[in-house]
Amino acid sequence: MAKPFRLYVCSDIHASERTWRKFLNAMKANVYKVDAAVIAGDLTGKALIAVVKGGGGDVWEATVLGQRREARDEAELQALERSIADVGYYAVRVTEAERAAMEADPALVKAAFHERINARLKEWIDLAAERLEGSGVPVYVMPGNDDDFEIDPVLAASTYLQDVNERVVDLTPWHQLVSMGWSSPTPWSTPRELPEEEFLDRLSGLMNGVRDPRKTVMMTHVPPHDSGLDTAPLLSPDLRPTASAGDLLRGPVGSTGVRAAIERFKPVLGAHGHIHESGGERKIGETVCVNAGSESSMGILRGYLIDLSANGVERTLRVEG
Repeated sequence: MAKPFRLYVCSDIHASERTWRKFLNAMKANVYKVDAAVIAGDLTGKALIAVVKGGGGDVWEATVLGQRREARDEAELQALERSIADVGYYAVRVTEAERAAMEADPALVKAAFHERINARLKEWIDLAAERLEGSGVPVYVMPGNDDDFEIDPVLAASTYLQDVNERVVDLTPWHQLVSMGWSSPTPWSTPRELPEEEFLDRLSGLMNGVRDPRKTVMMTHVPPHDSGLDTAPLLSPDLRPTASAGDLLRGPVGSTGVRAAIERFKPVLGAHGHIHESGGERKIGETVCVNAGSESSMGILRGYLIDLSANGVERTLRVEG
């Protein structure tokens, strides 16, 4: 009998330097004995943090997660910037005048933000090639809804990471990987969103190109609707969490298009992300669906190990480190 193919699934690393290095270290040492790894979207971060040089000398200041931080020399400054990178933000060194200019001109903020997004992703790509070359563990990635289109050429230039967004690739000896990094609409109008009908059309078009739909791994950033992998706080029209009798109201926020595609094509596995607080494993018909969840801002790497054989999913195990 052929040995099962072990797949590692994670998602939503969101520019966390500590989480990315944990991922690379785990794959290099192959502590989980995997044959391949997939990252189901959202590689980049969401915030730019100004590290401001005070007018009175060499003291630099920044506010990180609501806390005021200071650095009094280059070593402390670099440590401050590392701590910002570890939670998935981007530091930019500025003077008081430069910060005032950025506050007055959103275009300056946008330019600095995109410059640092691309710079960190390039560093990650180079580090992956350095650490993982020769490891025998291919890594398949795709952008998620929060990832701007500017990163696509950066990913395309990678010699190790393979961008599989909207592609069909051979994964195991028995299965193909079908990937879709877009999401259904969100309240935040993020870069990669599609109406449900168009989302389903694109995903169905990919699935129509596979050898056998039942021998596919469907990787979509957004999880299927009402699957238990898409439960999140319900928001008011002004994007605030809603509550009733003191309890936070939660409900399904996943994609009806993804759910319809799973019910129609019956892939062996659905690999998802997007809803950080809704990690877990569910079945839709015969399809096993997983969302590893994410605590990347805390430096925690969450993942799923999936053993696949010609007969389907043999074993699943949620892991973290």
